[in-house]
Amino acid sequence: MSKTPSNTNTVSCAWHLVIFAAAILLPVLVTGCGKKGQAGQNETVQKSEDDFLDKDAKPDERKYLLTAKPFFIAVANRKYADAYALLSRYAIARMSMDQFTPAQQDSDAQQNQSYAFDNVTAEQFAYLMQYVEAAHGAPRAPKMLHVFSTDPDVLNRRSKEQFGAMDSMFAIGAMPDWIPADIRRASLRGQIHTELPPQELEKVAATEGISVEELKKSEDFDPYFNLKVVLIDDAGQLKIGYFEFLPPSMMD
Repeated sequence: MSKTPSNTNTVSCAWHLVIFAAAILLPVLVTGCGKKGQAGQNETVQKSEDDFLDKDAKPDERKYLLTAKPFFIAVANRKYADAYALLSRYAIARMSMDQFTPAQQDSDAQQNQSYAFDNVTAEQFAYLMQYVEAAHGAPRAPKMLHVFSTDPDVLNRRSKEQFGAMDSMFAIGAMPDWIPADIRRASLRGQIHTELPPQELEKVAATEGISVEELKKSEDFDPYFNLKVVLIDDAGQLKIGYFEFLPPSMMD
């Protein structure tokens, strides 16, 4: 593990945007519960392994969905060694804590950026995934996945549009600038269903003033987390160049 400073001022600015957005787009609940429809928490079943892919994706976006799909499935099945094997050399070169547990304030962002692993191993990746599980529960099934942006300007924080900076924040988050601009191809955002441990279920039920059994039967109870990935062209192959695990928000 190495302790290194933020890569660039641009990344620091991006984190200020992340913090600002987090203050506006509050998480749905600290445990990550969202609208889920008629099925109960333990009845989430994919009719096919492509069910969670965006059905309205453009034809030229399909390749990006299919590239990111195995990573989402591996994470959802808690097969972290398989997920690690799908990462590019850029993604493995350095991982910081903020990719797994987003900062709640500016000081946390600076600390998370300094708490980083270089040349990450599969064991270290699995260790860092424990922070995701602690915050949101154990992954159990992919929920959805869509292409957010393929705009090179958005993917490289160069957009001159009115909300260009915000688009870049949602697209690539704190993706470091040392990952080459000319190999970034697409940003995708998705969600993964989770299962909360008993103690967390009790906390949520108490907050709602209902029993754990009633909570599980509620149509509005569906713990999940968000997963953002940026695909790159790594020596002629589409691979995951960067990722972030994020809490639910009112924008989901």
